[in-house]
Amino acid sequence: MVERGPFAAPSAFDTLDVDRLGATAHGVANRLVGCGRDGDSHAEFRSDLILAALERWPKFDPSRGRPMAFLAIAMTRAGTSILRAQHAAKRGGRSTTVPIDDAMAAGHGRYPSLTSASPIARRDFELDVRAAIDALPEDLAAVCNSFLEAATDGRRRPSLGAAASAALRRHFESVGFSEHMS
Repeated sequence: MVERGPFAAPSAFDTLDVDRLGATAHGVANRLVGCGRDGDSHAEFRSDLILAALERWPKFDPSRGRPMAFLAIAMTRAGTSILRAQHAAKRGGRSTTVPIDDAMAAGHGRYPSLTSASPIARRDFELDVRAAIDALPEDLAAVCNSFLEAATDGRRRPSLGAAASAALRRHFESVGFSEHMS
């Protein structure tokens, strides 16, 4: 007998879009391991991600977020755990220690990411980006919001035309984000 969580409705699995779930699993798998795996092991990894997401689905609370964002995060966490276990098994289950000099040498010349920066600096940056998006014309703001939703849902970002891309670049450079543009 399957015990359901307090937030999942009895027909909660009926509301899932299986094709979108598979596409999300494909994207998460490619982000975690890249395209270098052979077909069978990559397909097996994707099926493990889908299974892990479905196991966590009864814990989904609709008042806390969107369903696909929840499933993408569940897949990412499960995939990370699977890969860590595989790497540990290759080492014979032993943990490894890397000297600090080696770790620092590997990261020489790289800019610190916002995830390693202080949470206050990251939040300030997010608020600045939100203010810049709110200052955009309605059509470009909708495009930026769809990019943000795609990033949190684990979906592939939509593509932009040259005119929209140039307009967004000019706007973000004019509000002080030129050093963050690639």
